[in-house]
Amino acid sequence: MLQAPLNRRLAGPWIALITLAAVWLASALGVFQLPNAWMHWQFHHLNLGERPVPQVLLVEADFAQGQPAQWRALVERLEQFDPASIGFLHEPAELSNTQLESLRESGVVIGQTAAQTAGTNRVLTLPPSQALDSLGVHRPQVIDDGERYHSTEAVVASKANDTILVENSFLIDFRPGMNYLPAVQAERVFRGDLTRDLVGGRVVLVGRSIDPTNPALLTPLPEEANVSRLVYAGYAVDTLLRGQPLQATSWWQNLLLSLGILGISVLLYFRLGVRHSLSVSIGGILILLTSGWFSLHLLGIFLPVAELMAFHLLLWFLLSRRERHRESATVRKLLRASSSRLQERLLPEEFNASQEPWGQIILLTTQILNLDRAILLERQGSAKHLREVKAYRCSIEDIDERRRDFERTPYSTALEEGGPIVLSNTFLKNPASGSRQFMVPLEFNGQLLGFLSGEVAEETLKNNPLFLSLLRDFSNQIGELLYQRQLWQARQHSEASPWKRLVRLESLESEYESLSEVSKLFERRLALLENVFNSLHTSTILYDLFGQVMQVNRKMEELVRRSGLSVFTMTAADAIATLGGMPLATAREHLQHMVLTDESLTFAANLPGVKGAFSLNVRPLKSAEAEASSTPTSPFRIYGFLLELVDVTHLVRLERLKDELNNKVSAELRNQLEAALLAAELGRQEDVAMADKKAFSELIESKLQQMSHTLTRSQSITNAVRDISRLSDFPVNVTALAEDLAQRWERHLANRELTFELERPPFNAFVRVDVTQIENTLDAVVAVLADDTTADGVVRLKLEERHEGNVFWTSFIFENTGYGMPKERLRAAMVGSAHDTTLSMHRLKQAVNQVTLWGGELSATTAIGEGIRFELRLPGFSLDD
Repeated sequence: MLQAPLNRRLAGPWIALITLAAVWLASALGVFQLPNAWMHWQFHHLNLGERPVPQVLLVEADFAQGQPAQWRALVERLEQFDPASIGFLHEPAELSNTQLESLRESGVVIGQTAAQTAGTNRVLTLPPSQALDSLGVHRPQVIDDGERYHSTEAVVASKANDTILVENSFLIDFRPGMNYLPAVQAERVFRGDLTRDLVGGRVVLVGRSIDPTNPALLTPLPEEANVSRLVYAGYAVDTLLRGQPLQATSWWQNLLLSLGILGISVLLYFRLGVRHSLSVSIGGILILLTSGWFSLHLLGIFLPVAELMAFHLLLWFLLSRRERHRESATVRKLLRASSSRLQERLLPEEFNASQEPWGQIILLTTQILNLDRAILLERQGSAKHLREVKAYRCSIEDIDERRRDFERTPYSTALEEGGPIVLSNTFLKNPASGSRQFMVPLEFNGQLLGFLSGEVAEETLKNNPLFLSLLRDFSNQIGELLYQRQLWQARQHSEASPWKRLVRLESLESEYESLSEVSKLFERRLALLENVFNSLHTSTILYDLFGQVMQVNRKMEELVRRSGLSVFTMTAADAIATLGGMPLATAREHLQHMVLTDESLTFAANLPGVKGAFSLNVRPLKSAEAEASSTPTSPFRIYGFLLELVDVTHLVRLERLKDELNNKVSAELRNQLEAALLAAELGRQEDVAMADKKAFSELIESKLQQMSHTLTRSQSITNAVRDISRLSDFPVNVTALAEDLAQRWERHLANRELTFELERPPFNAFVRVDVTQIENTLDAVVAVLADDTTADGVVRLKLEERHEGNVFWTSFIFENTGYGMPKERLRAAMVGSAHDTTLSMHRLKQAVNQVTLWGGELSATTAIGEGIRFELRLPGFSLDD
C-alpha cells in the first residue's frame, strides 16, 4: 500500500505524513503503553544522584484494632516532637464522630474512603490507579456530583507547607529509590521510643502495612520494595513537599519532538544518504534513550521514548525502502522482461532434461493402470524394427514375435485400429492365469515413435470399462512427450554449436546473466512455496504424476517419525493403501478414478502407533491451462497428487460425547417409562385394592411428569449441542471424563509402579466446558499428584455432587499417598506471580486459570508427609435435577 505514494514526486511529505500517522495511530491504540512504562521503570533504577533527606515519616498501624484512647495517645506522643503535620489514611475503628472531629480539630488530617465520606469532610484516600497509562499519577482532587474532594496526601502536604492545595495531577517522584522513607511500628510510638531527629519537622503518615487485604502496589520501584498504600502515599507527600513532581509531555509537545526528529533526519539524509541508515538508526536509539534518562532526572519530565524511537526507526525504514526501490528499478525491468519464460509449461522441460525419462513413463503407466507387466519399444529413426528402452517385470526376451517388425502383426493390427487393442494371442511369454495382454502404438503428428505393450489382470479390465480409453489417452500423451523430447534434443544440439552462437553474437556473459536472473527468481518462488508448504498445520505429502515423493511438510514428518512409516519409499498408491487401510489394487483404482474425473476423494485413515482419528484427503493437481480448458482432461495435464492427513480427533470425541449425552437421556426416559408401565400393569390386576390403584395412578402421573420434564430439558441440551463447532461450551458427562482420565493414566502410572483408583459415582452429572482443554486440565492435576506420590503409592479420584443455593456443583476430588509440600509453596505455584520451578507446576497454574474461566475453582490442601489433595469444582447440571 505504501508503494504508490512513495513513487510520486512529493515522496518526502508522503513519508513524513505516513510516519506520523502510523505512530499516532499506534499510540492511540495503546501500543506504546507497556514499552513506555518499562522504560520509565528502568530510568528510575538508573538513578545515580544522591538521595534527598526524606520529609515524611511512616507509622504502620492496624486501623481495625486498638482502643479510642490509644489513637489519641498516638497523636499526643507524636506532637511532642513537633511534626510538620499528621495524617491518617483511614478512619480508626471504634471512634465516634465526636472523637474523629476532636482529632481533626487538633490538626490531624483523617482520610476517608468514598463510601465513608459524609458531612463537611472532603478528604479522600482513594486507591491509586494500576493501569499502565496512569501508573504513578496522583490526582489531588476529585469532583463527584458537583462536590469537590481533596486527596489526603494533598491536604497533609498543604498543611505542612502552609500553602494552597495543589489542583493539577502530577507524577509521583520515585527516583529516591526503595527504602527511602523511614517507617516505624505504632507500638514503638506507644513506647515512646522516638527521637526529635526522626519526627521533628516531618510529615507523619499513619496507615496499614501490607497484608492479604492490602496487597503490594505496582510502581517503578523494584518488586522487592513491597510498596504498600502507606508507602505510596508517603512518596506522593514527599514529592509535594520537595516541590518536584514529575510531568509527562502533552500531545503538542510530542508533535514538536517528532518534528524535531524529522528535521534532523532530513539533514542527515542529505549529508549521508541511506548507506549509513543502520548506524543512524542505532545511534538515534541510543541518543533517545539517553535523552529520556536526562530529561527525567534533570528536568523531571518523562518523555515518550518508545514512540519517538518508533517514529525514528519507521522514518529511516521508509527512506531506505524508497532508496532501494529506486536502485532496483532497472533490475526489476530486466526481470520483467524474462518473466515470460516462467509462463511456459515446466513439465515437458523437466521431462526433456531428465537423463532417463522412460523409467518415469513405465512407473506412471504401471501405477495408474495397475499393470502386471509392461514393456516400451522405440522405433529407431526410419528403421522398421523396434528396440526395448524400458520394461517392467519382463524383458525383450519375453516377446514371442522375434523379428519385432512393426509391419507385421500384432503391430500392424494396432496401427490399423489407431489405438490400443486387446491381444487374443500371447505376445509376452508365460502369461499369468486370468490375465490379458494389450498393445498400443505411440504416435504423434502422423509419425510412429514406438509401441507400448503389457499385461493386465482380466478382473481389472472388467471392473474398469474405461481402461482402453485411459490407455489411448496415455499413448497420445506419451507420443507427444517423445516427439517434444526429440525436438528438444535437436535444439540443444543446434544451440551448442559455437559457430552458430558466434553468428548470433551470444557471448557466455550474456547467457550467464540471463540464467542467473531466471534461476534467482525460481529460487525465491521455490523457497516461498516450501515455507508455505512446511508451515501447513495439516499433514501433507505431495507426489508427482509418476508416484514419487516431491515434498513432505514438517507436520507429516513428525507423524511419520512417530508411526515408523517410510513414506519416501512409497508411491502414491502405496501411501493411500497404507494410510487408508485398503488393498493396493483398491488404492490404484481410486487413483484411476481421480485421473479420469479430476475429483478429490476422502478416506478414513490411521497411523500405527499414533493415537487419534484422521481423515485422508487425496486430490489431483492440474495446471491452470487444464482448469480453464473445457475439453476433457488427459493424464498428463495432472501434475501430481496431494495427500492431506487431517486430524479429526476432536470431532470424533465430540460425536462420542453427543452420543453419550443422547444415551443418558434415552436411558432416563426408558427407566421412567418402564416404571410407569409396571405401575399400570399392577393397577389393572383384580386383586389390587382401590387405595393401591390410586397410588399406582399417582405413580404413573408422577413418572409421566418426570418424562415431560426430562424431554423439555433434553431438548434445550440438544439445541445447545446441535452446532458441533461450539467446542468451548459443550455439555460433557462427568463420569465419562473420569473414566477417560483413569484409562489414560493407568498404564503411565503402572510404569512408575503407581496405582490409579477411581470411585465411580452413582449419578450422571454434566458440566459445560471446552472439550479441547478439559483433558489437559485434568491431566495437569494428575501430573502433580504423580510426581509427589511415593513408591507403590495410589492416586485416587472420586466425584461428588451437591447443591449450593441455585448452583449444582460437581467436584473432582484427587488425593494421593505422597510426600506433600509446604502450603505456601503450593499456593504460590497455583496463584502466585513467581516463576514456576517445574513444568508440572506451570501446567497446574494454567489449569487454575482455565477452571476459573469455566466458572469453577481449583483448590488444594497439603502437608509434609500427608500428600496433596485437589478439589476441582465445576458448575453443572443433572437430568435428575
